[in-house]
Amino acid sequence: MVPFTLLISSLLCAPALAAPATTGGDSNLHRDLLLVQSFKKQITSDPHGYTRNWTGNDVCKFGGFRCADNPNTGLKALSGIDLNNFELEGNPLKLEGFLDKLTDLTFFHANTNGFTGELPKDLSALKWLWELDLSSNQLSGPFPEAVLNANLVFLDLRFNGFDGPLPEKLFELDLDTIFLNDNKFGGSIPATIGSTPARYITLANNQFKGRIPETLGNAKSLEEILLLGNRLSGPLPTVYKTENLTVFDVSNNKLSGPVPEALCELKKVQLVNLTNNNFDGALGPACAKLVENDVLDVSNNCIKGAKGQKSASECTK
Repeated sequence: MVPFTLLISSLLCAPALAAPATTGGDSNLHRDLLLVQSFKKQITSDPHGYTRNWTGNDVCKFGGFRCADNPNTGLKALSGIDLNNFELEGNPLKLEGFLDKLTDLTFFHANTNGFTGELPKDLSALKWLWELDLSSNQLSGPFPEAVLNANLVFLDLRFNGFDGPLPEKLFELDLDTIFLNDNKFGGSIPATIGSTPARYITLANNQFKGRIPETLGNAKSLEEILLLGNRLSGPLPTVYKTENLTVFDVSNNKLSGPVPEALCELKKVQLVNLTNNNFDGALGPACAKLVENDVLDVSNNCIKGAKGQKSASECTK
């Protein structure tokens, strides 16, 4: 089963209208044209030919660029860039000096390209930037602090080479979606995760260790959380105020202890994947019912009376 079936299609669509652009109108468009022309010079490979029409003086007609009228001035502004799956390469291809200068953007989608290095140090000038998708690039370094000073709603940094701990402030931001899976992030998951307003979080396939914070159960807006493929250990949280939770996947970790009945009693849950851990004890009636309904998967654990468990010798190690 593919776990990344998150219900976010509305967030991935470009907004129909930009938020009010910074003052300057057409002068900003001319500035942005020069920035795009400079960025184009970095590109050494464009296998699909998407940049062939990046010519002329109207950046709004360039492939992947979106403009919208400023509702205050009636002047056009560069409201968004969508370079998804362009597979652009450079020597190097950098975001610094490009993304951070496009002050009227509401979204920047650039997954599946060859961006390298770190994010720009400061994105605070992008007052209207709501969506940032840089997944499937070659970005690296610690968690980008610039993100903490932006006004993002959607953050996707999946499939890169970021490492180190996550800042506590990340889960205090007004983010709806946080996709950080398949990097090299490590350390403990911050306890502030219990304060997040996010609905969708994936930290899967990183190097997180230690316990899942008990505070996770306080994340009332949370609908889907994917923590699979880490080095998490200890028991699961025991209290769950996450009434809208539908997907909970902590498979392929080193978790132990009993499976909390409170998790299985959540009314909207559709998938609970606890496979390949060290859970033990016996399942309560609510959890047993979820197993029967193919909602809860506890295979390859040490749970008494459950099917498909580890051998006795494995469970006594």
